[in-house]
Amino acid sequence: MDIMLSNIERFFDPLLFGLVLGSVLIMAWIQNGRTSFFQAFAALLNCGRDPFVESGENATFMCRRIDFVLREQGFAGLERVRSEDTFVTRVISELLHSKDAKTFEEWARLQKNLTQKKQDISATYWNAASEIAPAIGLIGTIIGLIQLFATGIDPLKMGPAMSFTLLTSLYGLFVSHIIAFPIYVRLHARAEILNAYRAAVVQHAIAIAKRELIILGPVHFSPAKSARAAG
Repeated sequence: MDIMLSNIERFFDPLLFGLVLGSVLIMAWIQNGRTSFFQAFAALLNCGRDPFVESGENATFMCRRIDFVLREQGFAGLERVRSEDTFVTRVISELLHSKDAKTFEEWARLQKNLTQKKQDISATYWNAASEIAPAIGLIGTIIGLIQLFATGIDPLKMGPAMSFTLLTSLYGLFVSHIIAFPIYVRLHARAEILNAYRAAVVQHAIAIAKRELIILGPVHFSPAKSARAAG
């Protein structure tokens, strides 16, 4: 341990580490789409805490609260129902202002899928980064070995090539298992909580819409009859 601490500068090459990390982030961005990079880093702001940990809010709590307001204050009372999750608040507001159940159901299911995809993309990005990082390190190792064999057996030239070979593998494993994968696990767990909560509230809101709003029947399309010109 003392040897490692006294030679710590030999284990950290800022330029090489930045090259490995940058390559991993770019490849994960290419794999997951142009918006994934910004969403993945924006998600880091809240990944350190569980959703609703302060309020104790959950799907059962919100569904019962909606039912209580409907029973005590009527449909108009939903205007005062708020959630820690802005998506759920938007669903309740849309339910309040919808004219028919079918339109609301289509809107709610579409929005649920869109928000779920947006929530999952952050975790997917970091999962991709954790899988790509060892491969980037291995590529650096192969490049270092090629350089090593190209120098022959000159001891003065073998040192830098061997250092490059080992450090790229080390940095690839470090980025994968110490940085990217723990972030993925955290964001994935958070996404599962949010997606399950939103899906339950959306399903409950759709059931209320079918009970409280007008239910439109299927639309039948009849082509217009061609008018004959009067002769």
